[in-house]
Amino acid sequence: MKYLIYTLLLTLSLSASTKHTAKVLEVFPSAGYSYMKVQENKKEYWIAMLQRDIKVGATIAFSEEAWMKDFHSKTLNRTFDSILFASDTQRKTTPAKQTITMKPDIMVSSYKAKGTISIAKLFKDRVSYGSKEVSIRGIVTKTSQGIMKRNWVHLWDGSLFQNMNDLVLTTTQPLPKVGEVVTLKGTVTLDKDFGFGYFYPVIVEKASF
Repeated sequence: MKYLIYTLLLTLSLSASTKHTAKVLEVFPSAGYSYMKVQENKKEYWIAMLQRDIKVGATIAFSEEAWMKDFHSKTLNRTFDSILFASDTQRKTTPAKQTITMKPDIMVSSYKAKGTISIAKLFKDRVSYGSKEVSIRGIVTKTSQGIMKRNWVHLWDGSLFQNMNDLVLTTTQPLPKVGEVVTLKGTVTLDKDFGFGYFYPVIVEKASF
């Protein structure tokens, strides 16, 4: 990871402000990223950015951060000859404009237990929970191992606040199984930026199960 960060820093240049608009040909979400094959004019290439809901055929706008040669994604088990780490995307829908439908908030967890809070409550009252320890019970929906010396877990508990229901947490403990119901304790961190697209408005760190 130190080598990766060092290499990324070396590849950053004045071109970081370059803007692009391209059509999405393929999408692979993985470990907080969306890996996308795009077409800009007649050129096709791969980009990676903070994971988001983007469909094949959509047109996106983005700015350059860093180009990587022979980049290997452990979670995809794939090596890209060349890939652009990008940011500041703004989805453009074609041919008709699309809007995001906000679902009704659900503040109660389906897995509520004594001493726990719901994921929705954490998102709603994020400021008051910053740097504090919380306990949450839910079902594991996704795991990733050994990224930036951390194990990553996605948790869902049936609650929802402003369309947000996926809580990301990091741990050094062995990973639980996908589909397993767990109760976790961990420290809430706000606006956590790991760099290169790993940004989380709310994340629970140093989690234990």
